[in-house]
Order: sequence, then C-alpha cells, then structure tokens
Amino acid sequence: MNNMILSRRLSIYAMCICICTVLIFSLSSCGKKEAYKGYYVYGLDANEKKVMYEKCNISSEDKTAKSIKKFIRKLQREPDNINMKKAIPDDVKVDNFNISPSGELSLYFNAAYGNYTGVSEILRRAAIVKTLSQIKGIKGIQFYVAGQPITDSNMKPVGIMTADSFIDNTGGVSDYKQKATLNMYFSDETGKSLVIVPVNITYDATIPLEQLAIEQLISGPYTIDGVNKNKVLPTVPKGTVLNKITVKEKTCYVDFSKEFLNKQDDITDKVAIYSVVNTLIELPNVNKVQFSIDGEQVLKYNESMSFGELFERNLDIVKEKK
Repeated sequence: MNNMILSRRLSIYAMCICICTVLIFSLSSCGKKEAYKGYYVYGLDANEKKVMYEKCNISSEDKTAKSIKKFIRKLQREPDNINMKKAIPDDVKVDNFNISPSGELSLYFNAAYGNYTGVSEILRRAAIVKTLSQIKGIKGIQFYVAGQPITDSNMKPVGIMTADSFIDNTGGVSDYKQKATLNMYFSDETGKSLVIVPVNITYDATIPLEQLAIEQLISGPYTIDGVNKNKVLPTVPKGTVLNKITVKEKTCYVDFSKEFLNKQDDITDKVAIYSVVNTLIELPNVNKVQFSIDGEQVLKYNESMSFGELFERNLDIVKEKK
C-alpha cells in the first residue's frame, strides 16, 4: 500500500516538473523577439554627413517595376524620423527608369540632380542605391542625369553600383567608398625634373581628393608600391603639415606649416613647388593653386622664386616616359 502511494506521488511530481518545463519554455519563446525581415528606406542625417535608415512597410509580392515605383515614392517623402532627410529632394525628379533582362536598373534623373555635388550627392546616391537594391531581381543600378551617365570626381562614368559599393559601419551609418587614380608628381633622381607616379586609392565621401593628394605628397613616394627609390625622390620637406586646403572657383588654396620652406638640397625650387601644383591641377576641380604658410602670404620661396602668385600647371619640367 505504501509503495502504491509513493509511486503515485512520484508520478504526480514528474508530471508537475513536465508542466513547469513546458510553461517555462513557452514563456521564454513568447519573450523572444524575431529579427526584422522587412525593408528599409535610406536617407541622410540632418547635417548631410552620413546615411541613415528607417523601416518601411512595402509588400514583397509586387512585381519589380511596381516595387521600384513604391520605393521611389518612399525616397521622395519626408522620413518619419525627424533626424533624417529624404534622399530625393523636392526639385529632383526621376523622369524614367528601365530594367535590363540581366536585372540592371537605370534611373533617369532631371537636370536638378546635378545641383548636388560632393558629399551631399554621394550620400544621396548611396541612400538611393541601398534602398532600391533590396528589390528582388535588381542586380545593379546606374544613374543618368539629363540623359548623361553620372561621373565621379575624375569625370569618369561611375557605372553600375550595387549594395556592396557601400560600406556599412556600426550604428546604422553607411559611408560610400570610391576608387580613384591620382597622378602624383615627385622628383626624378636629378632633382631637376618631375616624374608622374599613378596611385590607386579608395576613399570615403567625407575626405576631399585634394587633401588626399597632398597627404600622399607629404608621405612621399616610398609609401607607394612599385616605386624605384633610385629613380624617384620626395619633394615635400620632412615635418611639413597641411594646415588647411580648400577649393573655390577652381583655385585650390593650400596652407602649409613653415617646414615647407625648408626645401631639400637635392631638388630645385621649381620641382618642390610644381610637384604640389601639378598634382593638384590633375584633379578636375582645380586649375590654379595659391600657397600660404601658417595662414600668411609669403612672397618668396627660399628668397629666389616668387611664391605669392597664383600657380598654373607647368609641364616643361616633367620628364617624359621612355
């Protein structure tokens, strides 16, 4: 009799444990949040310095063309997030779009898109491409403005872009990375002529190309792969600091620290100056260069060469490639 009672009690105890286990599992399952599997619309932050996004409700059952129209309308509307700006401003219109059989989407913007340049344009482009790349069947996206392919800072067509063209950082921010080739001018082994050294770089939208070019000149040619140290000499004196660089109406204003005046003995004054001038004028937005030292105008370079004027490209001292 006692054994029967003990057995019954054990059965009831086991059943209670089983019920509790099921309840605990059920409660933990109810509390667990599933990962968001919907779509996002991308835009810019209020200062137009980075890309942001917010969730959006768009049916995944729509055909490709219908989805594109819906996403474009989302990109044209003010975001719910008050800290975001829409990617497509009021004056910019998408006149047309078409999809190739291979899934390449071509967007045709009106001429007003050309009013947006620099970081603002690049981040808008990033937001649009990242938004539309979510649509099933879209393999790549290219932009046309007033019927012409959009170009990069080197005036070369950007071509087809994908979501992989954009680098995601933490915190919901995206920066667009671009590739460019900079033609750098360093001294040849005689110190009397300049030689051209192409440099391939990848950079983000927040750093001007003219700044990157000068920073590479300051770093010197020996940080570039494939440079022959016996044939190429640095032109910017050690310790030189780039204080400030700006471009206005195609004139680049370069402010160096006083160390720039400490020219190296193995190169001429012309080589030192025109290594900077020619390098900057290789960029499409620069055709003249104005120097200053620690914010002040200096009229003579090493008391031998005029330094206060506007400088233009000088190809006479560039050694031709053999």
